[in-house]
Amino acid sequence: MRKNLFSVIITMGVVLSVLFLNSDLSPAQTSYAAEETDGGITVDSEYIIPDSCGFSTYYVVVATNNTGKDISVEADFVAKDNDGNSLYKVNDQHEAVRDGQQFIIYGQFANSRIEGASDYDYSFEVSPTDRCAYNSVKVDAERSGDAVTVNATNYSDKDVQGVGVRTVFLKDGEAVAFDTVNIADEGVTFHGGSSNSQEVGMFAGNYDDYLLTYTSVQ
Repeated sequence: MRKNLFSVIITMGVVLSVLFLNSDLSPAQTSYAAEETDGGITVDSEYIIPDSCGFSTYYVVVATNNTGKDISVEADFVAKDNDGNSLYKVNDQHEAVRDGQQFIIYGQFANSRIEGASDYDYSFEVSPTDRCAYNSVKVDAERSGDAVTVNATNYSDKDVQGVGVRTVFLKDGEAVAFDTVNIADEGVTFHGGSSNSQEVGMFAGNYDDYLLTYTSVQ
């Protein structure tokens, strides 16, 4: 029997051969073909990305909202050992993702918490929302030296809760870094009619391309 679209928890497990045993990690990553889950979320690609300092590892999921509605998304990410035991769980969320919009959601694991990890599970829980402000803002990005400058403008006359930007940096098609930033005027408030900018990827290192997504909430 078909499950209710917005009550289903979408769970996917990925078995990885990468062991995070210390902070001296090479940029390992896994990318999968697009797959549409029962809930209408298409998973476009997945990456394992160690940070530049060796303190943590990102499990990054690039997905598209194909539910037919604007949604909020909550995600749990779990690192497991070879025996299937859970080592650590982290979570992430988007308060509003527009229908048809691509988005990035991720789990950030401290390497000290996931020694011996070889499995990762993640699950999505989605629900409808009327708070999406994606159409109220315009975002442009351009490379500036080693970083990427992201410019955002709020074209509406209402304040929004900033513009949440998430970026995967690629070298020869493989992920080498990940960075996030929130563009706002003060705190998390981005005023109506305002423009502002931020930089991402200042410590991304050597890359030749990037994938950038953003969300905004009323």
